[in-house]
Amino acid sequence: MINTLISLNADLASSIAFRYACRLREYIDMRLQPIHVEELEEAPPGSGWVRSTWEKGLVQTAREEIAQLINAEKAECALLDATIVRTGEYDDVLLHEIETRSSDLLVEGVLSSFRDQLFHKRIRSKLHRFSPAPIIVVKNLVQPDRVGLLLGDAEDVAAVVPTFLKLFTKPGPRVDLIYFTFKKRGKPAFREKMPEGDMPEERENARNLLNNAGEMLAEKGWRPGERWAIQDLPETIGASLSDYGLVAAALTRNIHKDGLMSDLLSRISTATLLCKK
Repeated sequence: MINTLISLNADLASSIAFRYACRLREYIDMRLQPIHVEELEEAPPGSGWVRSTWEKGLVQTAREEIAQLINAEKAECALLDATIVRTGEYDDVLLHEIETRSSDLLVEGVLSSFRDQLFHKRIRSKLHRFSPAPIIVVKNLVQPDRVGLLLGDAEDVAAVVPTFLKLFTKPGPRVDLIYFTFKKRGKPAFREKMPEGDMPEERENARNLLNNAGEMLAEKGWRPGERWAIQDLPETIGASLSDYGLVAAALTRNIHKDGLMSDLLSRISTATLLCKK
C-alpha cells in the first residue's frame, strides 16, 4: 500500500489534482490522505487563549472549505482518510508530515499556464529539494493510462525506473521509454522511434539506456511500449510529450543547476512525477 499525501486548497488547481489522484488509484494501490496547510499571512493576535481561539477559527474554516471541495468530487473518489489541517509554513509542514508519516508519495496541483514562473518556483522550493518522497505535480486533468519515462543518463534510469516500479503495482498503463538530449548549437534535432533490441550504432547511448531500462521493467513483469530517442530544444521536447497522462523524470536536489531540465518540465502540459537522483 502506497501512503500518499495530497495537498489541497480551496481552488481549481487542488480540485484537478484531487480528481487526478483518484484516477491514479486504478493503477496504484494507495491510501490517499488529504492535507491542507493554512499559512498565516498576518501575525496572530495576542497570546494564550486569544491566539488559540483565533487559530482554531482559521483551522475550522479551512476544514469546512476542503470538505466542500472533497464532497463535490465524491463520485470520483471515495474512502479517503480524514483531512489533516495544519497551520504554518507550507514547505516546512509538508516536509514534517512526509517524514513523520513515512509517506511514499506527495501529490500537489499547479495549473498549466503560459507563465512558467509558478512551476519553476515550486520545483525549486525547499519542499521539492528535500522531500524524501517523490512528488507528482498535476497541471491538467488527464487519464494516467499512458506513462512516459524520461531518461537522459544512467542516473535517470537508476532514479526513475525503480520509483515507477514501486508506485505502479497494478497492471494497466502503457509505459514508454524516452531517451532525450538537449540540442546544442550546430547539432541536428531528431525524434526517432527506436526498435527493440539492437538499434543504430549512431544512437549507442540511447540503445544502452533504453535497453537497460527495458530489462529493469521486464524483471518486474512490465513490457515497455514504444521507445523513443529525442534530441531537441526543451520547449520542443516538452510539447512532444503532451499525449502522456504522466511523465516521470529525475532532478538533482540542487535543482538550480538543472536549468534546461527544469525548463523542459515546465513545458510539459500533463502531470509530472519528479524523482530525485
